[in-house]
Amino acid sequence: MAIHSRLGDDPTPTELTQDTVFSVLSNERRRRVLRFLNEERAGSDIRELSTQLAAWENDVPPEAITYKQRKRVYTSLHQTHLPALADAGVVDYDRDRGTVSLTAQASVLDEYLATGETTSIPWHFVYLGIAAIGTIATLLAAVGVLPAAVPDLAIAGGLSVVLAVAAGIHSSLVADEPWEDLHDR
Repeated sequence: MAIHSRLGDDPTPTELTQDTVFSVLSNERRRRVLRFLNEERAGSDIRELSTQLAAWENDVPPEAITYKQRKRVYTSLHQTHLPALADAGVVDYDRDRGTVSLTAQASVLDEYLATGETTSIPWHFVYLGIAAIGTIATLLAAVGVLPAAVPDLAIAGGLSVVLAVAAGIHSSLVADEPWEDLHDR
């Protein structure tokens, strides 16, 4: 029996309400389901999904997951999370076959998931790195370790260009964000 949304036979609703988005994303395990399914474009069976989620939750490789760890995740997925995601219209969940895949509607959540769990280096570390490199280069030039062929002005100019490029990239990435959201960074 395939579980779809409460909206009838159509497995994908026309839009996700704000309440639905908040409800779907309010639980870390559901966010991890969406993350995994985004990586596995063709979908997955629940056993594979529960194994990977248990590995992430226990911070171990999937092959190190015990039966009990996987079963705990499997049960909550089967009874709670996958039906909730199917009701929201973001996954197709077939209980009988034990398969789950993203619907087209799930792409609406991508922008929220991208800010939820990021693996990129925070920008303040980029700027601190540039400052550290500049400090080291300045100290090396001051004690005469750098060759005389590299003038101090070239070091300063190079660092200025690197800083300008980093700031330009950073500015272009946050250009579409409202100012209210930027003050918290």
